[in-house]
Amino acid sequence: MSAVELSVDRNLVCSNFDGYKLSFDPVPVFREELPVRPSKLDPSWNEYSRLLGELFARHNLLCVDPWMRHNTYFINAQHQVMQCIYDPQIGHTLGLRVVYTIEKLDHGDGHSQMSGDYNYSMCFVSERFSVICDGISTYHLLDTGDRSRISTDQWQLVTRTPVDKESGTRGYIMYDARLDVVQERKQISLVAGHVSRRETWISYLDIIWGQLAFNQDINEWKYTIRQRLQTTGSLQYCAFEPRAESLILASNRKIETREEAEAAATVAATTPLATLHRPMLNGHDVAATEDAEDDRGVRMYTWNQSNSDLILRFPLPETATIADITIRCTSTTVEVIYLEQVLLTGELYQPVLPDSLVSVVEASALHMSLDKQTEQDRWPRLLKGDGDDGVEEDVGGPPSTAGLPIPNLEDPIEECDLGNPDDDNKIVRFNLPENKITHTIFLGSQPLLFVTNIRPGFPAAFATRQGVDASVWLQVYQPSRPDEWGVRHVGQLNAMGYVQASKENHKFTACCPEFEYSVICEGRRNVLVYHSRHESAEGLRKRNGPPVVVGKQNLITIDYEHGDILGVATASNVITILTEGALLHLQL
Repeated sequence: MSAVELSVDRNLVCSNFDGYKLSFDPVPVFREELPVRPSKLDPSWNEYSRLLGELFARHNLLCVDPWMRHNTYFINAQHQVMQCIYDPQIGHTLGLRVVYTIEKLDHGDGHSQMSGDYNYSMCFVSERFSVICDGISTYHLLDTGDRSRISTDQWQLVTRTPVDKESGTRGYIMYDARLDVVQERKQISLVAGHVSRRETWISYLDIIWGQLAFNQDINEWKYTIRQRLQTTGSLQYCAFEPRAESLILASNRKIETREEAEAAATVAATTPLATLHRPMLNGHDVAATEDAEDDRGVRMYTWNQSNSDLILRFPLPETATIADITIRCTSTTVEVIYLEQVLLTGELYQPVLPDSLVSVVEASALHMSLDKQTEQDRWPRLLKGDGDDGVEEDVGGPPSTAGLPIPNLEDPIEECDLGNPDDDNKIVRFNLPENKITHTIFLGSQPLLFVTNIRPGFPAAFATRQGVDASVWLQVYQPSRPDEWGVRHVGQLNAMGYVQASKENHKFTACCPEFEYSVICEGRRNVLVYHSRHESAEGLRKRNGPPVVVGKQNLITIDYEHGDILGVATASNVITILTEGALLHLQL
């Protein structure tokens, strides 16, 4: 496996950017009332996993045509695909038009969606083809005709196929679709996801990689499943590379094939629990790594310390209570048991005060604190042993203030600058011919900021935080050397990494293809637009210093009666916002 580095293009970085200035200039908003509300489903009452909540919350229900950026589409509650064309020359839309009505198949539910089904997802794969996943179990391949001209023609169904007929699973979201012509044969690669819960309490995201191939001899499309992947973490990015021989994914947990997961489960079932989680070292139970993870990638516990106390954290199922926990603590030993599973046992590195034990279960974790008998002593490991292989202190926790250097007050670090210390975010390239992960980009505790389409026919771009800025990256693929892969820095959004981290209620983040502005939408009402340059601030300079660049911030407040914000799309001079009751065009 090769490690790929993110090499920032310094020509794109603005070193003299001096922040955003709030502008009170009005932003014209063109509103178009919706005769029928958009189709929007929520998780059912018994579906409460974090993965499913993120899947529904992050789903952008407004789809933009990459070849015609001013054309947007959504699907309403009557299962009609609605088209809205914005004309920048006249500054308003040409009205809403129904271009296709999705025929509901009988899934045993009387032709209607049920609680637990996912929302519609849509993707354009070329100038003439589009793919829709109905959120239940079916892909629809549509011939859209020539979308570059205004027409009253209806889209035509080419074919439809189940996402995964063998599994019988209901509820899918489509992440990406790509059309390639390989050896004069059309093929459409598709990837969809479904959140499932196995025999254990852990939720998994099943990723189904399929392909529609056109057979010219019989003039039909044939669907096959090429691979099945899974992860217990959040899927932040999922896109094919050109020619679709590899799938690029970003997650905060391990991504593996179904066969690898089953093999690991078999080993785990035949291995004693204590041996599985903590190998023996000279007669002492110690954890193998700092992460203290089992074979499923689930971290057993983390710990950190101050000069006077210890803090331990044990991830637990969402249904766990303090009554399920058994804690036995003396001045020199500690044992923590959840139901029948031993989470921690052994002799402590130094004595503690057992009467100082405080434990609480909250946020799906057990939190414990113990006071040291001897203050000012730093423990190199939690459990006593002859070696240094104990679980190291989690440096992402509350640090000790002793001996730290004086902070740089000109570059302060705030709480919003820090990612989740429990996350290990990576971008991986899974290559199908080799059937394994061939390349990895290590992101650390910082997840991706957002994903956006900036060029038609290219894979989606993704944004990472680089200092306070947001850097936008695009895949680099060379057909002559398929074993090589990388990403290229194509855009920089000044201070957007810091700005997004400071917005607790942000729902969608996007930018225009030219990177002249970015937009953050909250769940309701507020839309914030950040322009990279402020027209009235040109020529500013620091006293006895170089010129500075100042950006412009606009705050647009949407009427409360329009409801929640369901989707966003960007073009060079307009932002389209889909709400529950209207389609809004912010004219920039």
